[in-house]
Amino acid sequence: MKVSYSAQLMEESVFRHLNHLERSGYRSDYDEFHSLADPIYELPEDDREGAFEKVNRLFFLERLKLGDHVLRALEAVGLIPKRKRTARKSALLQKTKSEEPENQDSLSEGALAEQAEASAEGEETEVETGVTAVAEEDDESEQNDEIDYDLAREFEERIKEVVVKRAINKVDEGSNVLNRVSGNPIIEMRVLASRFSNPEEAQELDAFLIHEFMHAKDMVDPEFDYEDAFIPGNPSVKNLITARFKLLWNMYVDARLARMGVVSVLPKEARYREFDNFYRKIPDKQRKGIFEGLWHTEKLTHEELLSMATDLDTLMSKYVDPGEMADEEKDYIHLQGSPCPLCKFPTYNWVDDPESICDEMVIEAIQIDFPDWESKDGGCDRCIEVYELRAGVG
Repeated sequence: MKVSYSAQLMEESVFRHLNHLERSGYRSDYDEFHSLADPIYELPEDDREGAFEKVNRLFFLERLKLGDHVLRALEAVGLIPKRKRTARKSALLQKTKSEEPENQDSLSEGALAEQAEASAEGEETEVETGVTAVAEEDDESEQNDEIDYDLAREFEERIKEVVVKRAINKVDEGSNVLNRVSGNPIIEMRVLASRFSNPEEAQELDAFLIHEFMHAKDMVDPEFDYEDAFIPGNPSVKNLITARFKLLWNMYVDARLARMGVVSVLPKEARYREFDNFYRKIPDKQRKGIFEGLWHTEKLTHEELLSMATDLDTLMSKYVDPGEMADEEKDYIHLQGSPCPLCKFPTYNWVDDPESICDEMVIEAIQIDFPDWESKDGGCDRCIEVYELRAGVG
């Protein structure tokens, strides 16, 4: 498997990271970078882009070790086997000794130039992940480690390349799998360069990469059986189902990471608040039961997640005991985003039982237009307001 980084990501990440170090009082890496980068402006204009890219790649991969965040995330989710690597701590995380010379750890300008040239050999932005496993393990966990290693090797061999690119904004961030159907999958990860700027926020960057690589791993896992499914309905309905599916899939990812002891982007409590917001109309006991059931489910498929996001009954039948709720009670759960039975538009402000708060003339006005409608069917607040005006009681 190859891991490559776009020139735009490396350039902006290095720039932001070095400037953060310089503002924090750590000038060593900043000065070393400019000792190589500043003379490039004296080169012919056509030669500058390639020269800058070599220096940015040197600092991204070798001096600042920013690419190690990606490799650690790939290891954490089992897309590549774990291996030994020497990690360079950022200047902000190292203790400096006053008696040491200020530039003790810095390389000479000539040595840096040679290192930049060496890093440019072969594929310019490509890193081979290698296959060297961690050798020192406890005897008790040796068998499990062998299984983990074999599984990671399977995924590593299945994926052609991981490409990490700069995201334009937060909406653009995330992972995708290209060429999945053809059998030569390429994982494309888009991430904001600003995430690489502050070494003190490294845990947040790692959590983001791990979470997104878990999604990518699912997409190439035959057991998950991901497919580009068609979602029926108008755009509003599609957006609603997509949002629910994203939530359920994020829960499935975070729950597995929690069982692995790996920190994800959101803890369980925060995911429950999201779930509670989407499914608040389900009675409290059943809502908590569904969440806990989902959280502790070890294996789910793409089809199961999509079915639960599309159909409330599918979700409830899987995690709510048949005796806890009658079918009639399930039928009149008005979830946020469900279509109003009157105007048919997705509804976020429901009036669950208009009869309990509206004049009888309002109910009669609704039933003239919708003979089969009952008060327990509910309606959106806009429709109820319209019929109150029609009945002359608004």
